[in-house]
Amino acid sequence: MDSRGDQLLNWVGTWYAAPMQMPASGLAGRTLRQIVHVSAGGGQVRLRLSNRYGNATVTLRSVSVGLVQDGPVVQAGAQTVLFDGQAMVTLEPGQEVISDPVALRVEALSKLAVSFFVAQGECTTGHMSAQQHSYVSVPGDYSAVLAEAAFLAYPLITTSWWLLSGIDVIPTTPLNAVVALGSSVTDGYGSTPNANHSWPSYLAKRLLEAGGTRRMAVLNAGISGNQLLAAEPAQSLPEIEVPHFLCGEAGRQRLAWDVLGQPGATDLIVHIGSNDLRAGVPAMVLIEAFQQLAQRARQSYHRVFGTTLLPGGYPPQQIPQRQLFNRWMLEQGIQHFDAIFDFAAPLRSAEDESLLNPAYDSGDGVHPNDNGYQLMAAAIDINQLSGSHQGQ
Repeated sequence: MDSRGDQLLNWVGTWYAAPMQMPASGLAGRTLRQIVHVSAGGGQVRLRLSNRYGNATVTLRSVSVGLVQDGPVVQAGAQTVLFDGQAMVTLEPGQEVISDPVALRVEALSKLAVSFFVAQGECTTGHMSAQQHSYVSVPGDYSAVLAEAAFLAYPLITTSWWLLSGIDVIPTTPLNAVVALGSSVTDGYGSTPNANHSWPSYLAKRLLEAGGTRRMAVLNAGISGNQLLAAEPAQSLPEIEVPHFLCGEAGRQRLAWDVLGQPGATDLIVHIGSNDLRAGVPAMVLIEAFQQLAQRARQSYHRVFGTTLLPGGYPPQQIPQRQLFNRWMLEQGIQHFDAIFDFAAPLRSAEDESLLNPAYDSGDGVHPNDNGYQLMAAAIDINQLSGSHQGQ
């Protein structure tokens, strides 16, 4: 069955975390309880797991999903998750698996807890910058721990997601999804942890409040430090050498697996390239790459949108390159994209357009704070999105 468009019984992505290589963290023999914030609801869910960057097998058991009550405490009614009817699943190196359907009603913008015991193997695939606290148990299988003992069983906090890459739902009414492809600004870096204040999260809230045919799920395919053209840090830190894998594969490579294969997705918003410019890439090279990306995305997506790049954090010689790129996007981008959303204008400083407005700066001069991310979502004309229509 075709996942494009909004056939009533099709699976639609409600949450996504772009997989990337992770450092080994010794999680074998412990239980992970990972907290995610879904953008859309439904009557059934299924989990997506990824061992894309694993060098060996990883075996999980006691997989479950339920509604979050508080911290690591899960409400009554959590459901067991099976894989081909089995309670244990082994992920081979590079393998990605999808669970069997789970009968669990979830509401849009609610939080789910996905728990599993890492029976064997090292978790080296995940998502580094979650902006969300999840929980790691003391040694042992604590997937079914009583609610009153959850804080004792899960004393450790992780700010990353491990092996879990996506959650899909079967919506109760026709629903499409919009994907946000980007780097740390799309990832929500600098926003308040656990508050779901990235611009894709704010967009999901706007679409839900708009209601009717404007409703869409929102999938965040951002990776902090990511570049469109290369897979390496844009800037090295003097205190530590950042492993190149922590910035993810190049965005143009990620397009195939983080964007084009998303179930139920019809729209794409592209906000990437700032790290390319910081790494010295000329604006014209980046513009050509955007033209190619838009052409590729249009083969699968109904609507593809461009955005301007935010100010802040560029080497002096690259500040004019950002201006050149944004000028092209605003004046000529419409030849390649369905619409352009100007993220830069509402967040720039009134005194110096190369800087973020201090009122919207998280503190590093590069990433917005919660109010800044909310402004970015407000800059999106939701009437330009496909929305969700029966029989589209």
